[in-house]
Formats: sequence, C-alpha cells, structure tokens
Amino acid sequence: MSIALPPSLHGFFDHCNSRDWASVTRCFTDDAHVYDEKQNIDGHEAIEKWISHAVGSTDAIHEMIDATPVSADAPAAASLATMTAGKISVTARVSGNFKGSPVTLGYLFTLQNGKISGLEIE
Repeated sequence: MSIALPPSLHGFFDHCNSRDWASVTRCFTDDAHVYDEKQNIDGHEAIEKWISHAVGSTDAIHEMIDATPVSADAPAAASLATMTAGKISVTARVSGNFKGSPVTLGYLFTLQNGKISGLEIE
C-alpha cells in the first residue's frame, strides 16, 4: 500500500529499511525527541545510536499500513504529504528477527518545518 506522507516520514521508513542510519537521523530536527520502550532519546547522536540498534540488531522491516492526521485542523489524509507541521499517526507492520514478529506498531510523529521534531512509538 502506498501512503502519501511528508518526505521526512517517508525518509524515516525508507532509510530504516535500507539501514542508512545517517539519513534516518537527517529526517529529524537537531533537537528532536524520541520516546521508545520507556526510553527518552534526544538529539541526532542519540537518535542515530538508538535507531541503528533498534532496527539494525533485529533486521526489522517496516511496512506502512495507515496514516492519519491527529489534529482537527490537519489536512485530509489524501494531502498528508504536504504537511510541514503538526502530528501524524502512522501504523506500520514491523517484521524481523525478534520474538513475536511481525508486530503492528503505532508511530506518532510531530513535524516542525518539515522535519520530525518528536516521535513516540507505541
């Protein structure tokens, strides 16, 4: 399923799947915050370390299933690709070398000036 998302969100998933950690990190603002598995991860260096371990050590592959804007004033799902600010919820199927694979995860992205400034993984 092809889902139209802002470039930084597409980049996040595409670069994770291709194991290009530096490019994943460039999808984030310099002061970005990630919350995953009860951990707070802040800034490019920490985000690159986290993503290379979380995805790289499990050979995880992400397949986007759905995306919806979170705020009431966000554009319709058909025009999510044009968003540069606000929140977008993405559901993805993640498979890899980990117990329980595959799993369906929720990603709550916060965008600022077209880049990811926040990410919470549920």
